[in-house]
Amino acid sequence: MAVTFTIELPSAEGLVEGVGGAPGFTRADLTFYGLDHSGVSYEARVFLDTPDADADTPLAGPGYAGSFFVLGHGGCFGEEGHCTVRGPVSAFDRRLPHQLVPATRVLICTEAIQALVAAGRASVPVTVVPVVRPGPLAGEEPPDVLHVDQVALHTYE
Repeated sequence: MAVTFTIELPSAEGLVEGVGGAPGFTRADLTFYGLDHSGVSYEARVFLDTPDADADTPLAGPGYAGSFFVLGHGGCFGEEGHCTVRGPVSAFDRRLPHQLVPATRVLICTEAIQALVAAGRASVPVTVVPVVRPGPLAGEEPPDVLHVDQVALHTYE
């Protein structure tokens, strides 16, 4: 099931004009925080200004910004509490973080964001479509795998 967020875009006013008249930032990243990766693996296809996107939406279309992949753990097979995410016991706890700490993914989408800013857009819907490949853990019905806490746009001059 697709998830849609709305992000604010930087104003074209005050930005130094870049190469070819594009807004003057050299890189734009969409950062996805708090991704749950406890279930099955999937590809997350990201579309800008295409709120009705689904798994059949063409990737060569104007709204496609790119994709990232989440390698899922396939569920918990340990005893109760085995997959419960724990924090550090103290400030001196040197153990590695729990394997199921929510993940972060960064998608570079500079040209797509520059085009939207140059067109004068103030905000844009970001639609993330998870695509689960058929396999023994995927089942007949595509599972609801995409759980993300926050999406942020970062631009760099």
